[in-house]
Amino acid sequence: MAATESAEMNKAEYWDKRYQSADNQPPREWHIGYDELEDYLKEDVYPHWPADAKIMHPGAGSSHLPLEMRKKGGYTNITCAEFSPSVIAQMRPLDPEIEWVECDVRDMKDFASDSYDVVFDKACFEAFCAWGPKHLLKEIPDVIVSDSRLYSQEAYRVLKPGGWFIIISVFEPRYVHHLLKCEGTNWEDVHPPKALTESGWMQTRAYCLRKPQPDAAVAHM
Repeated sequence: MAATESAEMNKAEYWDKRYQSADNQPPREWHIGYDELEDYLKEDVYPHWPADAKIMHPGAGSSHLPLEMRKKGGYTNITCAEFSPSVIAQMRPLDPEIEWVECDVRDMKDFASDSYDVVFDKACFEAFCAWGPKHLLKEIPDVIVSDSRLYSQEAYRVLKPGGWFIIISVFEPRYVHHLLKCEGTNWEDVHPPKALTESGWMQTRAYCLRKPQPDAAVAHM
């Protein structure tokens, strides 16, 4: 991918144009799909979620992950937050029970604070970091730092205390934590980064962060 193209991936116009050109084509999975994630979900995730968990998929694009999470995981309260109206129009008819909301996940003003149990990101974070791994941490462009941290702060805000922020990404742990564990958040690690594919420069990992519960002593004051 050319640098000029990757630099546009944090803009709604880029994705809307891309999805318009993909009319009548099969949905695309970035990295891995539900089948490759299923063992991780069944072993490390689903046992800890309530049956009525309220789940947001930011930047869902044309992924079938939300559909499969409803169909195979049994989770019915799912929202996809996406800033491309073209892909929303393509995906909404595939499962009318999923709520699609057009928004920029760096500014989710239409979503109340403390309202979701889970924010599940598969490659949305990476759209803000398109120049990503080729940079050392000290060389990350300011726009990547700003976009990523605005997104992290918004994910933190919309999650309920105790809510989970799952990020499926090919980026290395030092990179993910540097960008997402930022001012305005207090993320805890639910588990260490978990490899989902074989090792290599494009190894996919699951990162699982949690918004802390309020301190019990403070909560009862």
